[in-house]
This record gives sequence, C-alpha cells and structure tokens, in this order.
Amino acid sequence: MYRLIPCIASLVLLGCASPPDRTLAEPVRLSTSATLSITATIPGNAGPEDLVRLALARNPSLRALQARADRLAQKPPQDATLPDPMVEVAALGSMAETAAGRMEAMGGIKQKVPFPGKRREAAAASTREAEAALRDLEAMRLKVVEQVRSAWWDYYLSSESDRITRESRELLDAMIQSADARVAAGTGNQSDQLRLANEATQLDRDLADARRMTGTARARLNSLLDRDAGASLPAARTAALPGTGTLDSLLARATERHPEIQAASLRNQAYQHRLARAELEKFPDLTLGIAGASISSSGLSRMSNGRDQIYGTLGFNIPLWQEPRKAMIREAEAGLRETEALVGATRADLRYRIEDAWNRATAAREIIGLFESRLVPDADQAHQVALATYTADQAPFNDLIDTWRSLLTYKLQLAAARSQLGKADAALRAAAALDSFNQPK
Repeated sequence: MYRLIPCIASLVLLGCASPPDRTLAEPVRLSTSATLSITATIPGNAGPEDLVRLALARNPSLRALQARADRLAQKPPQDATLPDPMVEVAALGSMAETAAGRMEAMGGIKQKVPFPGKRREAAAASTREAEAALRDLEAMRLKVVEQVRSAWWDYYLSSESDRITRESRELLDAMIQSADARVAAGTGNQSDQLRLANEATQLDRDLADARRMTGTARARLNSLLDRDAGASLPAARTAALPGTGTLDSLLARATERHPEIQAASLRNQAYQHRLARAELEKFPDLTLGIAGASISSSGLSRMSNGRDQIYGTLGFNIPLWQEPRKAMIREAEAGLRETEALVGATRADLRYRIEDAWNRATAAREIIGLFESRLVPDADQAHQVALATYTADQAPFNDLIDTWRSLLTYKLQLAAARSQLGKADAALRAAAALDSFNQPK
C-alpha cells in the first residue's frame, strides 16, 4: 500500500501546475489572415473608403502585427504556471540497508514553488505587454487608413491634373485654329502661331508628368492593398469629408483615446509589475517534495519487516548573489522612466499633428471657396471674352494667352487645394483616433 503513496502524491503535485489566476493567463484571440491573392479585383465605382476596408483586410503590415499580438498573448500562461515537477528514481547499485530491510529502489517527486507574488507579477507584466501589442495594432490600422486616404488624394490630384490639362489642350487647339485663320486672312502674325505651338509642347510635357504622377500614386495605393503595383484602380473622384469637431475636442480625444498613448501607458504598467517582480527576487523559492523507498522483507537484521518508507522534503535556494537582482531592479526602473517619457513625447507629437492638420484643412477650405466662387468662374469668363475679341481682331494676342494660362493655373490650384484638404482630413482623423477598427476578441 505504501508504494502507492508516491504515485498519488505525484498526481497531486502535477495538478498544482495550473495557473493560479486564469484571468491573467487567458490569451487574447486574434483572427489570422492567410496569404491573399495579389490580383484582387476592385469594383469600378469604389471610393476611398472601399479601399480603406480592403487595406484593413489585406495590408501585410497589419497581418504582421496581428501575428505579433497573437505571439505575445501566449506569454501570460507561461509566466503564470508552475515549473514542471522533477521525478527522481534510484534502483541500481548497492542500496543502503535499514533495520527494516535492504532498499530495493528509491523515488521521489519535487515541485519548485516560486515565492508568492513572483508568478503573479510576471504574468501581469506579460499581460500588459500583450495588451500594448493590441494597441500597436490599432495604431497601425489608423496609420494604414491615413496612408490609403492620402494616397487616394494624390491619385485624385494626378488624375484631375491630367483631365484639366487635356481640357486646356482642347482650348489651346481652338486658339490655334483662330490664329491660323487670322494668318491665312493676312490679319494675324506668324509669331502667334509659334507661341501657341510652344504652349502646346509645354502642355504635352505636363501631360507626361501627370501620367507619371498617376502611375506613382496607383503603385502606392496598390502596395497598401497588397496588390500588384500596376493593377487597375477605379477612376479617381472627390469624396465627402465628414465633420471632425472642434480643435479642443480633437486634442482631448487624442490625449485620452489614441492607441499610441494607450500602448505606452500599458508598457509603463508592465514595467511596474517587472519592478515588483524584481523586488521579490530577494526572497527564496521553495522546493517541496515527497519521496519513498521500497524495502525488501529480507535483510541482515533480525528485525527486517520489509516496511516501505515515505517522507517529505523541503528545500529553498539561497539568494546569495545580489548584483543580478539589483540589475533587474535598475532595468525595471529605467524602463519606467523610458515609458513615462514616451507617453509625454507621444502626447506632444499628437498635439502637433492635430494642430498642423487642422490649420492645413482650414486654409484649404478657404482657398477652395475662393477658387470655386470667384477665381475659376471669372478666369473662364475672361478667357471666353478674350478668345472672342481676338478672333474678331479686337484684342491683342497676349491677352488671349494670359487669360488661358490663368484659367489653367486656377483649375490646377483648385484641384491641389481639394487634394490638400483630403490629405489634411486623413491626417487629422488618424491623429485624433476618430476611426475605430477594433476587431472582436
């Protein structure tokens, strides 16, 4: 019967290996994405928000951070669990003989039990790190969304520049026909034809540059969507921009809710737990065990009765070398200072990003209003008048060229202002964490 006791004790000690705090050891589950097709199709009527949703599902940087969060979520169960027990068996060689008889075999099991609080603090630190990794993932989502929206507005500007330049080329062709007619009638100057031909060449150069910009913007968008660089995209167009609130409300929201600040704060908490764990290192860990010996019923002694032995053991380590433990404390204290400074630096950076984007958006709205209400309509009307009077030989050629060039410049500047407003809005929404892309756990 006594021989069953070590086996029963082994099962009991093995059962003690479960984590003492299930809430700390519970991993955060994230969905993982398989390798996606690089030739994913996009509907022809898709807008920037459709591309945003596609990027959130396909972007490789997000998949990498998801895998990192999955990896760190597996640390708390490891830190919260007891070390594996050790089993020792001795059955060979000349065994000692007791009054009860000769030993046939000896065995035992030992379980190391860290000083109370060590596992708890280690698991809490790794849990905060896992939570910080999730905030890093949220911050990357905001960054990817900003990049997609910004790239979309670059794509819009290049496409709109190409369209405006082509329309201006058609106006220039009408001017060339008018100049040719005047020269043929003997009322025009051949220098006008040469000037117009030179302007046409410059427009062809601008069209080539617009095509280059469109190709670059398309490649950037496709890279964010994890697609082939030359894959086709829907036609670029303007998009409605939702309201963002007041500047003070955006600054307050970023300070409280931006995932970059939350991640830095969680890492600060992790170092607090590491410091508590390091301070507990001065206390010894216990090693509990139970052992037994199988005794033969025969022996040299007349009192041999074959009664098996069973006994418990208790051991502990001696925290003798203090320098490594002091270094652990210094490391945790330095980590606290690092993360506290990081929280402050992140707040300052977010304040700058919000105020800069706010000012750019405000200026772009004012410029758009001026171009749409006055500059472009007035320039278009002035050009129409100049073309009619030039055709009728009632206005100088320079007036015609100046009004045409002003109209082209204003239209291009209007498109640039719209693109600037869209990019500023994208930066503002990312810095203030206005969009939420948390995945269900």
